[in-house]
Amino acid sequence: MFKSPIAISLSPNTESTDVWEAMKILFQPCKWKKGKSIENAESWFKEYFKVSDAVSFNSGRSALMAILQTFNIGQGDEVLIQAFTCVAVPDPIIWVGAKPIYVDIDESLNIDSKLLEKHINSKTRAIIVQHTFGIPAKIEMIKKIAQKYNLILIEDCAHSLGATLDGKKVGIFGDAAFFSFGRDKVISSVFGGMAIISSKLKTQSSKLREFQKSLSYPGYFWIFQQLLHPIAFAIILPIYNFYMGKLLLLVLQKLHLLSFPVYTIEKTGGKPPTFPAKYPNALAQLLLVQLKKLEKYNQQRRNLANYYFERLKSIPDIKLPVRVYGAIYLRFNILTKKSEEILKTAKGKRILLGNWYKQVVDPKGVDYEKIGYEKGICPKAEEIANLSVNLPTYPKLTVENLNLIADMLSA
Repeated sequence: MFKSPIAISLSPNTESTDVWEAMKILFQPCKWKKGKSIENAESWFKEYFKVSDAVSFNSGRSALMAILQTFNIGQGDEVLIQAFTCVAVPDPIIWVGAKPIYVDIDESLNIDSKLLEKHINSKTRAIIVQHTFGIPAKIEMIKKIAQKYNLILIEDCAHSLGATLDGKKVGIFGDAAFFSFGRDKVISSVFGGMAIISSKLKTQSSKLREFQKSLSYPGYFWIFQQLLHPIAFAIILPIYNFYMGKLLLLVLQKLHLLSFPVYTIEKTGGKPPTFPAKYPNALAQLLLVQLKKLEKYNQQRRNLANYYFERLKSIPDIKLPVRVYGAIYLRFNILTKKSEEILKTAKGKRILLGNWYKQVVDPKGVDYEKIGYEKGICPKAEEIANLSVNLPTYPKLTVENLNLIADMLSA
């Protein structure tokens, strides 16, 4: 009997409903770019966050770039972000001509609010707060600092759609927020993003919409690549452990029929021509199917995190993540000096654990000089990167899968 591997990054959210939706729209190219699904997806976010508008883009970094331009952040400006992140965060700052300034992290693996003020100067325009792995940052404290220095506060909710803090949804604390619908995010349409701006900032909200209107849709081949993704993985995953799946994945990537989550040019601060762009209708259709599952998915992630908290609490030399009510634990990140050994052992057992963020700015191969990071400036983030191993919390995990992972870590 063919079984899909335990794989944290291989389209973990994709279910049969998503595959059928992709197949349905694949044969309707007239609906790939424009259509009602875009408006329906934006309306879902408007209603969910109770904001005056929600504006869609073809990726989370496109959404962030749009927010930065909406607030006229550009040449000569500085934006505070955390280390222990993906290059998709500093890149849009570089693309608009500004400079990312890296701040170290606290025990929640989010930006350390106690270190912010020493990085603020006359060039500082904004703070981007990443709610890492779906664990809310100390956003109220950070908000007070932003208000004190008249800085724009942007929430990076790529990991945290549906997370709450003190009963309030993450994404409504700042002046703006952006979301990602990448293949291994909270909900997935392979690529895609959304931006919201506080309803109090009507001028900026209008500017955000105008910026989106000025963009083009991605090309048909790019849309085809994303639609093929869930269909291809429905074939690849069941045969992945028999090497046929790995070979098929490699062939499809070599033929450029499947896209990579990060383009090579982005590792040096460069901008791929496909960003920024409008969110195509085809991907919005995939997103709407996933949005119906959001609460179910997040409750499942919380349940799986609770399992890990209980099962792993007595294992020596493993530090568990902070336990925060309202967190959704997109990935359950443990810290251990045996991280490389665990990743290798797991792979030998056909368990593909996650490696966000084994580099202090991921992925491997990022040119730190080009993206403005100097080794040693964020020592805690660098230490955490070396110790990190992501355990899966995706919805399709079974009790058998969980026990296999826990038994391996306990051995």
